[in-house]
Amino acid sequence: MNTDDMASLYGTPIWERLRMYRNPIRMLLSAGVWASAWYLLSSIVISIALFAVVTSITITSAALVIIWAGLPLLIGSAYFIRGCVVMERGRARAVIPEGLPVMPPVGSAEGFFPTLKAVWKDRITQRGLAHFTLLAVPLIVLDTVVWAIWVAFLGTITVPIWYRFIPQTFDGQQMHGLAFGYFPHGPHHKGAIGYFVDSDLSAAVAAVVGLALLLAWNYVLVAAARVHVSTVRTVVAGRDPMAAARRVLDSPGPLSSPTTT
Repeated sequence: MNTDDMASLYGTPIWERLRMYRNPIRMLLSAGVWASAWYLLSSIVISIALFAVVTSITITSAALVIIWAGLPLLIGSAYFIRGCVVMERGRARAVIPEGLPVMPPVGSAEGFFPTLKAVWKDRITQRGLAHFTLLAVPLIVLDTVVWAIWVAFLGTITVPIWYRFIPQTFDGQQMHGLAFGYFPHGPHHKGAIGYFVDSDLSAAVAAVVGLALLLAWNYVLVAAARVHVSTVRTVVAGRDPMAAARRVLDSPGPLSSPTTT
């Protein structure tokens, strides 16, 4: 049994889409790189919004408990958090097509206070709250840094097209070009540090360097997507205890009927 079969058997991601190809060109053209870029970008926007909303409604509901008005809000907040978990699980399909383990329902309860206790004792609610508050900030930082650097390298490849339209002013003199570094008095004066693009040749060199860095950074991009979706899986999904049994039942066995042609 190979590694993918073992991972599939025990319900862990097999990274079918987020594969790490040894060939960097194949890696660039693979669906995993672009799926990772979209997943990280959407995660930045959605995570910031959910962090603000979940934190606000949870704190507000807890503060209003002293006047009893917060109790219904706490129930609503718990169901809202579960709804956010469902959305995160759906977004994860962009990088894990096989999806995540089945999410268990909230325990049944009758009456106001039993329902309040049930929804907040629910594992998905508790882990969802931790994911959207405590883990949101480090994930946002990771996603933003990795995605921004990837976009910067991607944009560097197109420098030969637009470098000549960037205005620069050095000691009152106007010129056009793209500065990678520190040029207090111009690209050809004392104190200049870095690389200045002001010709087609220098732009071509920048594009080649940008392509090389992009090819290398694609692996970091996909790795970051793996980290993010693994965090989602671990915190808000967990391991499916019946994953092994489900895989065995779904896979063909020695008693399977032969297919007819």
